[in-house]
Amino acid sequence: MTKKEIKLPDSYKYIAAFLTMRCNLNCTYCLNDFDKGLDRKSFKEISGEKWVDALNKINSRPEVPVTFCGGEPFLHKNFIEIINNLKPELNIDILTNLTWGGKGLERFIEEVNPERLRRDANYSSIRASYHPEQMGNGEKVVKNAKKLKKAGFDVGIYAVQYPSQKQLQAITQMQFRCLDSGIDFRVKDFTGKFEGIDDLGNPFLITYGDYSKYSGCSFQKTTKECECKTSELLIGPNGRVYKCHRDLYSEEFPTGNITDKDFKIQDRFRHCEKFGQCHPCDTKVKTNYQQNLGHTSVEIKNIESKTF
Repeated sequence: MTKKEIKLPDSYKYIAAFLTMRCNLNCTYCLNDFDKGLDRKSFKEISGEKWVDALNKINSRPEVPVTFCGGEPFLHKNFIEIINNLKPELNIDILTNLTWGGKGLERFIEEVNPERLRRDANYSSIRASYHPEQMGNGEKVVKNAKKLKKAGFDVGIYAVQYPSQKQLQAITQMQFRCLDSGIDFRVKDFTGKFEGIDDLGNPFLITYGDYSKYSGCSFQKTTKECECKTSELLIGPNGRVYKCHRDLYSEEFPTGNITDKDFKIQDRFRHCEKFGQCHPCDTKVKTNYQQNLGHTSVEIKNIESKTF
């Protein structure tokens, strides 16, 4: 029986497969845990076989790969099998902290063809995140990145400019370490609120990120009604599809499950009562897949004055 194709709408610019929400790190500024209440172990996970069967129904475009993320995607027991069994028409990106065990890295290098993860883009297909508070000077992640690069993989290291003195100093050192090692290194803006104490002992609170496109969309105590349309296919660990990261992390209001035989993407506006508590990943003005600034993951209209 022929599988029903899942056509990616032209307006969709990103496919994220959250294989697991489990992570071997515990960063204080993790955007998964934006509201500081995420229970990573509560997310049920589907098998690699189900992932492959579902993802292989997707009809995407070369510039829109399937991005494996989490959590730490390598923690899914079938991570390598999923990669190796996706149809060749689907390009692949991986977001990882790359702090894998030695045997895991060796198996990945031995069993995955580097050409399977190579595509025409201005950034690496394997993007390793560097988090100083959990990784120290980053020696392990650089070492693993060098091994991958030597084996022919396209790999880069990214760091979030979390505005703590320790973090920023470590990022500066990592820039030189990657330069000496021939590893592409880039920084990403911190997204969220940062609290601290100034030199005079006064507390301060700074919001990082440009949310001007939809004023009052995030960080609010009350919410409003609106209509929202996404440009991303966000798939949770159990196969459920969500219209935004807020719904994904809270496991609320799924729009379907990609493993269902009749699942299809409905490219339309949906009613929402959570405007004001939008996840910053969705509403922050950022670069798109072509690295052009001015993009937001969602389009919002008809924002009501009524609050909840």
